[in-house]
Amino acid sequence: MLRPLQSLDLYNDDYYHWSFVNRGSPFLSRGSDNNPTPVRKGVKVTAMEQEENFNASMKARASDYAQEQKSLGQLVKTNVKRPKALLNTSVLKKDSAGESLADESLTGTKYESEQQSNRISVWKARVSIDRGYAAFLSLVELRRLIQAHAGATKLINELMADVKTNVDLLHSALGVTILVDPKGTKKVEIEKLTLASTLSMPKGRVLCARVIEEGILPHLSACNILPAALFCIFSSSHPATDGEDRLLHALTGLILIPQPSIDPQILCSCLDMVILAAGNKDELSLTTSSHLRMKLLHAILSTGKHVSAGSPVDQVWSQKEKKFMDSLKV
Repeated sequence: MLRPLQSLDLYNDDYYHWSFVNRGSPFLSRGSDNNPTPVRKGVKVTAMEQEENFNASMKARASDYAQEQKSLGQLVKTNVKRPKALLNTSVLKKDSAGESLADESLTGTKYESEQQSNRISVWKARVSIDRGYAAFLSLVELRRLIQAHAGATKLINELMADVKTNVDLLHSALGVTILVDPKGTKKVEIEKLTLASTLSMPKGRVLCARVIEEGILPHLSACNILPAALFCIFSSSHPATDGEDRLLHALTGLILIPQPSIDPQILCSCLDMVILAAGNKDELSLTTSSHLRMKLLHAILSTGKHVSAGSPVDQVWSQKEKKFMDSLKV
């Protein structure tokens, strides 16, 4: 019972509690001095080794007790940090009884290949989202650790290497690629298939929303994700029930933030993606069915008109805005 009080990594052992405290609560003071700070990587390794040794000793004691008492089995204490194993269920297959042998063989092969393809794509999305969440949580922890050791230049330089590694993992989960030309200018490319795969699942949409809300994702990457994310959202005529509202709210906040402002060219691309996702006038009218979708469109139009005024893309924005408004007319 006293083991949690003697832990080397109090922050991660009670992560959800301290996250709740840091967000602010009417019952708990925010930023209290009693809040633990994340530990360094070496301390984490030591704490993990201690935990593994403790679990191994418990398993050995349970095995010895089962042999001495000649019990029918042994029950080891559940590890709360590890999820339970999934049930081993049989794979559902299409029943093609009553069809001819040739049709049955052809239909079964086509059905199984389609199911296998869907299964592979789903698991790819899950693995990518899981890596993205791991990188996101690591970046949140690294940010707190850097803030707690603001004056330690040597330590911060060491931590920045971990920051870069986790940012790259987060970019990979969202389909972001950073290219640097010989002059040192950064260019962002979005792999639309990877981003669409991540945003196809509720957990992926929440991940994208959280990294934008927390400011974990670099602003340049978040802005370049915006047009592709809009295409994924507006490609669906019916708003998704899980995760889409939060993602729409996060994207709206990204557009409306005054500093750093968003590039007018990106907002022009947003209008192109909305029109392209809708396809025709009838389908475009379906994008107004959601209040948050309309709020996002209004943010794009109002911000685009403001930031493009007097810029080189002023005339281009006016043409795209007129085309978009005409497409909304019945």
